[in-house]
Amino acid sequence: MVYRGEPSKACLPCRKRKLRCDLRPSGCGQCQRAGLSCFGYRTSQDLIIRDESQNVRRKALAARGLPHLDPNTHVHLALDAWARHAFFTFYVFGLSRNYDMLPPLYEQARPGGHLWASVDAVSLAFLAQQQHWSSEITGLAYQSYETAIQHVNHALKDSTLAVTDPVLQSVLLLDLYEKMVTRNPQSIVSWMSHVNGGLALAKLRGRRNIRSYIGRRLATRLITTLIISCAAASVRIPRALEELSQQLEPTLPEEDVKWSHNGSVMAVVNFNVDIREGKFSSGAEVIAEAKRLDEAFAAREAALPLERIPVRVTIEEDNPLVLEGFFHEYQDHFITHDGNVFRITRIMLNDVIQQHIVVGEEGVSNAKISQEIIECTAREICASVPQFILPGIRVENQIPFSPLQALRCYALLGPLYIAGKLSKDCHLRCWVLNTLDHMAATGGMEMAKRVADKLRTSPDASFWEVYAMLGSYALAA
Repeated sequence: MVYRGEPSKACLPCRKRKLRCDLRPSGCGQCQRAGLSCFGYRTSQDLIIRDESQNVRRKALAARGLPHLDPNTHVHLALDAWARHAFFTFYVFGLSRNYDMLPPLYEQARPGGHLWASVDAVSLAFLAQQQHWSSEITGLAYQSYETAIQHVNHALKDSTLAVTDPVLQSVLLLDLYEKMVTRNPQSIVSWMSHVNGGLALAKLRGRRNIRSYIGRRLATRLITTLIISCAAASVRIPRALEELSQQLEPTLPEEDVKWSHNGSVMAVVNFNVDIREGKFSSGAEVIAEAKRLDEAFAAREAALPLERIPVRVTIEEDNPLVLEGFFHEYQDHFITHDGNVFRITRIMLNDVIQQHIVVGEEGVSNAKISQEIIECTAREICASVPQFILPGIRVENQIPFSPLQALRCYALLGPLYIAGKLSKDCHLRCWVLNTLDHMAATGGMEMAKRVADKLRTSPDASFWEVYAMLGSYALAA
């Protein structure tokens, strides 16, 4: 992946707030007055990410004025700093809205402690992913992960320290590391280890979970993380998670649409576990429950606030990157990906109906209706894609893809896979494959090619197998 530009030397908060940065060596005055963390300034060489690990090392050293002699002494430090810069710039401030509590905690944390070690592990794993899993960076990430585990375990032995915000944040970062590096679907249950530990911590924390903004954000993040982990591992939602959710709910704004859907998502997770465990006496019972859950999602979608409704953009000329002459432009990529999570859920519920069709007139009707829902929802997923790949639609859209553009497109790979897998529309399926090929060729997205190969050669692969392969939790979180 290559990113070139002429970046301002200002710190990130000043650039985002469109303020004049004073570039003071002791720390930006604008950030100090606003109580923000800026993590320093960047040079004209910053943000250049290249494919070859040798170039990564060379640029990292040059940007920091470190000599090229004795790389064993300097490379690790340079890559640590490079990785942290990339992680905070592209992931914390660019891709995810779930880590707004990390910068203030990191700013106040003790250098070399458990939170710093956890950030180093995740940052290096993130950089390794950007560099197509460079063996050198991956090895450094693993070493940092082992160090972080040791530091966190030491903190957990102190009953006073264990219930603090930085420790829970460190546990969530260790979970994020696991999601980034564990791509084997056979290991998907191992994704539960850190979040289960986080849930035990939340129980010990008690009212600390709701006493402060950071505490509430950490609890919300833990709940979302554990729901996704349970879904991927086909594990029932723990009662302790439901209790934490009930504890947190009164403290959250009513307009938090994503939070309001959590109950329905948890019901779907448990429904799939019930099917696997044989809790239903007949296929008709399975179909009835799947339809009930799907209708609940459809009703919630119909009641979405206006700001979550996309604008339909019509394309006059024939463009192979647009499916049916139009696409949907959403307010931001967060709303886009939230919507696609619910579309994936509806597609999977209606696929359950397809798998449990009962012979007879009612069965024919159920099959027809559920396939229509799958087709309609798959088209909605496809309509959400062009806004991220067409040049000029968004500021970061470039050819080749910018780093932030590629990250946002990465979160589309799972939805595109399930749309192409379960749609019976040959035209839609071809469009999905062509779009994935375009992401691979133009965006430098190796995983887009692997998803396309799955659709072409292994169409029976489950969604969760592809989800694990992509590490989708981490990059769509």
